[in-house]
Amino acid sequence: MLKKTFHLCFFSSLLMICFLEGAIKGRIDVGATLMDIDILESGKTVKTLHMKGVKGDASFFLYEGLCLKPSFLWGKGHGGLTAGTLAVGYMIPTWKKILILPNVGATWCYLHTRVSFEELGLHHLKERFRSCSPFIGMEICYPITDQLTIMALYQYAWSHTHTKIKPIVSQKSHSCGPNYALSLDYSLNKQLSLTFGVGYNITLSKEKHGLRGKGAKLGLAYYF
Repeated sequence: MLKKTFHLCFFSSLLMICFLEGAIKGRIDVGATLMDIDILESGKTVKTLHMKGVKGDASFFLYEGLCLKPSFLWGKGHGGLTAGTLAVGYMIPTWKKILILPNVGATWCYLHTRVSFEELGLHHLKERFRSCSPFIGMEICYPITDQLTIMALYQYAWSHTHTKIKPIVSQKSHSCGPNYALSLDYSLNKQLSLTFGVGYNITLSKEKHGLRGKGAKLGLAYYF
């Protein structure tokens, strides 16, 4: 806990220095999302949660190509989801205006739903998943035209999850898996653009237990 607090304080201080110097540039993107989250056991879907929510992403370019990328996700429907991500990367320009951003970071997630065990006579118990998932990733950005840009993302994460169903289950597990995303950015002017993206991720343990998520987002981005 102390280590996480130190990291957050360090990045907050770095951001404040850049704001005071007026050197910071970046992008903030917020939009509405639709999500389907499958709960998997032995590789098979035992339950699907349908949710609507809000997702926000930001990129702060601090010094030369150094980039800080926080994001959040909130969803509600057949359960609830709250997630936050913090990543650090470095922007590398290449030929034909392609930009590559290798990055590392971590995601903290809380998911809850209701579950029943008919054979035990237990109904509507609250099932909770809390996880921390360090990851490595790569983002690629390519301007198709002066107004339209395509962005692709790949991450691989290692998840440490605590699953709790009071009063019968409390267990910790380890899983891993990839995360893919593809988005389009259509520029309206120098500061605003319309964005649309889709994403897919899956994390499974050795026993093939885990979560699979699919989603789409429509939002508005602001460049500064």
